[in-house]
Amino acid sequence: MPKVSQERIKYLWTISSIVGILIIAVGIVLPLLGLYIQAILLFTAIMTPTDFFILGLLVIITPPASAYFVDQRWRNGIDNNLPQLLRDISDAQRTGLSLPRAILESSKREYGPLTTELKKMAAKISWGVSFREAMQALSETADTPLVRRASVLILEAERFGGAAEDVFESAHTHVVELLTIRRERAGQIRPYIFIIYAAFLVFLFVCIVLITTFFGPMATQAGAGMFALAIDIDYMNTLFLHMLVVEGFFGGLVAGKMGEAELRAGLKHSVLLVALGWIIFRAVIILGISLA
Repeated sequence: MPKVSQERIKYLWTISSIVGILIIAVGIVLPLLGLYIQAILLFTAIMTPTDFFILGLLVIITPPASAYFVDQRWRNGIDNNLPQLLRDISDAQRTGLSLPRAILESSKREYGPLTTELKKMAAKISWGVSFREAMQALSETADTPLVRRASVLILEAERFGGAAEDVFESAHTHVVELLTIRRERAGQIRPYIFIIYAAFLVFLFVCIVLITTFFGPMATQAGAGMFALAIDIDYMNTLFLHMLVVEGFFGGLVAGKMGEAELRAGLKHSVLLVALGWIIFRAVIILGISLA
């Protein structure tokens, strides 16, 4: 997967925000004009202002969430292939190759997304650029925290002297340890992310049960008994749907913060939870599809 620049992400935010706000505005204006739209969306359901709002929200956050996901996959590919690259360069130098030659030979191998950056580095060295400058350029283009740490370690060791192959071997060991710690942390956090999804599904189920077995029958029998209450079932449907959207959106952000230590990483979870809650709620409550 390719790297997604910050400029492209800002562009996606701008375009998706404009389109999403227009969709929300349509949902606000059309009811005021007394117009109703029959849309082929979510099992050909009638689009309400709330549906336009949710659709607009999804349009706003889905493109940036996809861009963040692609960029994170690229960064993970860089980090996961970095130890093998450092080991190959170290082994090549132990066979007698010079550092520029070892990097040039390594650039002919496959290291996922790191291959392109490595070829750029090898080309600069072949053009006469110093190893220090080429390494700094690599840390700027493949700008992951792990690459920056490895670059600092290599450059400092190279500055103080010593066998280059030992420097790369030490960097390899350091990177492997950091990746091991990252994988262990991700494995420990993953169950809590599943809990967030499970909690959302439970909340969704409770909302559906309350509407179908409690508020719905009470609204149908309004005025028919001494305990009957006048309940606006459309208002209750909208209220519960709003709560589902809030729960899904912020629950997704929490999942991203817990799993990857970044709120923006949670946008993909927010998209999944909001869309899942919207579709199931509309299918069961509005269209009357049974979960049984």
